[in-house]
Amino acid sequence: MSTPSNDTMTPAQVTALVAAMLAVAHVDGVQPAEVQLIRTFYEQSATAGMPQFDQVGHTHAQADQLLAAAGGGADFAEQLVLMCFMTAYADGHMSDGERALVLGLAKRAGVAEARTDELLQQVKDTLIGSLAHLPDAESVAALSKTL
Repeated sequence: MSTPSNDTMTPAQVTALVAAMLAVAHVDGVQPAEVQLIRTFYEQSATAGMPQFDQVGHTHAQADQLLAAAGGGADFAEQLVLMCFMTAYADGHMSDGERALVLGLAKRAGVAEARTDELLQQVKDTLIGSLAHLPDAESVAALSKTL
């Protein structure tokens, strides 16, 4: 199953996804890397007429309501899970609280537990792949064990 591209999501879905990502970031204190990831996603996904990122930066408290109103099928649900896991890892570590929140979002969105595990592994593989160019393979291997 493929995930929707940024240009196939409605403005409501983009806003809901950003709210969910912000909710993940707020679990253990918002870090600059998390904000940058969320801002970049929003700026690449927003369409004409949508508010600036700074105007949606407080939406984390309404994430559940925005997600319920946004609609979307299985592809959107998987995009939600992927982006929330990416947000959790943006600061270099996914906390237990962040993991629990993403798992809860996945369950409410109807993503099966096995598929959620696959999406988490996809995020980990992407992160490890982004480090593979480093000359110290031993450090990359050690880091991969902590993911």
